[in-house]
Amino acid sequence: MKVLLAVNSEYGQANVFLALGHALQAHDAAVQIHFASFGPIAGDVSNASDYSVRSSPGAQPWVFHQLDGPAFLEAAENIDSDIKLGEAIVKPPTFFNVLEMLKLTPRLLLPWSGSEFLKICQSLSRVVDEVQPDIIAVDSLFSPGLTVCRHRRLKYLVFSPNTLKDFSAVSQPWGGVFWKLPAMGSGFPFPVPLRCIPANIIYVLCAIYHSLRNGAVRAVAAQVKRELGGAELVTFEDIILRPPADLRILVANRPEVDFPVVVPKHLTACGPVIRPVPSVADVDPELDAWLKRGPTVFISLGTHRMMPEPEALEMAEAVRQLLEAAEAKQEADGADKAVGGIAGKLQVIWKLMKPTGATWGTGSGSKVHGVLAQALDADQVRIVDWVKPQPSAVLLSGTVVCSVNHGGANSFHDALTSGIPQVVLPPWMDCYDFASRAEVLGIGRWGNQKTMPACTARELGPILIDVVLGPKAPAMRARVQELAALCAKSPGAAVAAAAVLEEAGAGKA
Repeated sequence: MKVLLAVNSEYGQANVFLALGHALQAHDAAVQIHFASFGPIAGDVSNASDYSVRSSPGAQPWVFHQLDGPAFLEAAENIDSDIKLGEAIVKPPTFFNVLEMLKLTPRLLLPWSGSEFLKICQSLSRVVDEVQPDIIAVDSLFSPGLTVCRHRRLKYLVFSPNTLKDFSAVSQPWGGVFWKLPAMGSGFPFPVPLRCIPANIIYVLCAIYHSLRNGAVRAVAAQVKRELGGAELVTFEDIILRPPADLRILVANRPEVDFPVVVPKHLTACGPVIRPVPSVADVDPELDAWLKRGPTVFISLGTHRMMPEPEALEMAEAVRQLLEAAEAKQEADGADKAVGGIAGKLQVIWKLMKPTGATWGTGSGSKVHGVLAQALDADQVRIVDWVKPQPSAVLLSGTVVCSVNHGGANSFHDALTSGIPQVVLPPWMDCYDFASRAEVLGIGRWGNQKTMPACTARELGPILIDVVLGPKAPAMRARVQELAALCAKSPGAAVAAAAVLEEAGAGKA
């Protein structure tokens, strides 16, 4: 059995495919995994392959097929600078900013030029001819893969790290997409407050209009049709707004951890898909020993979230407030009082990504060090630019009591399935919903709702205290542990693997 995984190389999309490859070989070691993507993900594919082979006796190493053409983010960065995509998706979600973002979204979801798109399609077609896969699992954002599979009538399905809400919004009864579910990038909570419904309706209508009328997308579609034998362009927005009747879409989400939605029949709710990774002890024994000292807050805002110094100072001040509150509470409750059931002094590890070319630091004499000098000097707080283990391994270390993350799908689900409450600081248009989910599900807080996409100590400090130490903290921990146990009963990666094999005719889900 040969399974081809066709996916963008950006980690947010590729991570669930790395987990899927492992789950397929765990289900059946005879499954051969072929991974078609771009150069940046090659190292991760190799590591995932090695881990899968070690974990599943008899499994063969995965075969990586590097595609021609630019990767998704590379293409997006090369789009005409007049469009300013990067600026649009990080602006505060005011009415006109959201309208600007919605106008640009179709181009962001299809960043390649016509010639680049064709080069990728031709490269993928060669891989298909070489591998002759029994089935192809295609990334929902990998439009060249969707287009090739549809045009050549290949046996395929779509796999996505996105949510049930994303794929089912337009199918909701009574037009729920307009008045109930927050439009992408709106920053509205769920359910949409009455006062926000008019704006939400406008956002949804604008999103639909621009998805149908974007000039750059239409130009790519015309070139693809002309030069690829009459092929119809298939995009992410197409499979959301007009899913083919025979297309099965696997979603790394489940109803219990999403907004309440009616799930269409073409969607398979797999549940959170978590990639198996080596433990912290195996990768970084020193960090493992440090984590074991006591309850830990893990701050990691993703690979692409760059924090300028003024915002880093706000974060540092929020951390200082939390540590002071923890010390005061420990003195009041007794020195041996545990935080989240974990004995020891509260500590923080903060993965801080600075903008390219930044000249400021966090060492002795810096402004950030000035805020947290005592905790940094005592090794109670660590500020690092990289963490060797995977974030999910840190969360599973057993002592993390709060995840502070950016609200990416992987980060949100990593914390949830680890049974850890979270504070979400969404910096981008597609992350706001996860902050709202944390509150709706009762497993965390939205940490920058007043100041998004940035954060301030005045808002964030009390929220960190609430989630880690406040009177609602035990209920949040109990609720997220309940959801984690539910997800563990039928792991999303195993459900997705069974669905892929069922679709290929090799097994039953």
